[in-house]
This record gives sequence, structure tokens and C-alpha cells, in this order.
Amino acid sequence: MPQRTLSHGGLHFHRNTQFPWSNDRPFIASGTQSYTVYAPQHSGVLGEVLTPREAAALVVAHLPYDCGPAFEGPWPPPESSTD
Repeated sequence: MPQRTLSHGGLHFHRNTQFPWSNDRPFIASGTQSYTVYAPQHSGVLGEVLTPREAAALVVAHLPYDCGPAFEGPWPPPESSTD
């Protein structure tokens, strides 16, 4: 499962455990009476729902098939560095 962080009314999911974050997964923003689920990097709205459970289900429905646990360290992963 990706790393989770809660900040300012939002629940963000990341593929890594240290800053800078991947920011390439859907995330949840809470409103006063609903939850909006956004595509990665605010590229679109995936839906607006009334409960946290529905919001989490919407995020899970939009995760890639091969989504696995978060890796230790900053983004990008070490194997994708261009040194």
C-alpha cells in the first residue's frame, strides 16, 4: 500500500516514505459535507462522495493494478536516477 499522509483536510497517497513525495496517486480532499477524490496532481476530479469509506473505495478503484507497498526514501526511486 502506498505511504499515506494527512495534511490540511486531505489524504494523500505516495509511493515513497520521504520527501520529495511521488504525488502520482489519487488523493482525497475533505469538504464540509463531502469528500472529493482527485486524480494525481489535480489533473481531474474522479468523484465526490459523502463518506470517507466511499472516498477510500474510489481511490482504490483508481490505483494501478501493480500498486505495491511504498519504498523507503525520497522520490524518484534510486533505480530511476540519471546519475
